[in-house]
Amino acid sequence: MTAVQDEASDLAQAIMTGVGRRPVQSFGEYFGENGGSDALGAAYEGIFLLPRDVRGFHPRVWRLFDFLESTVRHCPGGCHKHLPIAALMVHLNDDHEWSRERIADWVRGEAVQKS
Repeated sequence: MTAVQDEASDLAQAIMTGVGRRPVQSFGEYFGENGGSDALGAAYEGIFLLPRDVRGFHPRVWRLFDFLESTVRHCPGGCHKHLPIAALMVHLNDDHEWSRERIADWVRGEAVQKS
């Protein structure tokens, strides 16, 4: 496995751990009023145990996983966007309303393919 594949696998696992801690998905913000999280929020929650009310907090997950900002991909949701992985995760969560589990699967597999 390459370093990027290892990072992608670790990120996908962190997302799934975060989903377990916050089962409700949020849209338009990392941590919503509904007590949920988006995909990046779930990843952060999967790494760090956060208090229940963290509204307004903007996790810097890309500081933990270099490939989130250094790897650019086309949107797998069918539109023409071409963005860094972190931005694509937000886009897939908010605009295409992919589940966090689906985003984790994509990160684990598609995100590590060479451009």
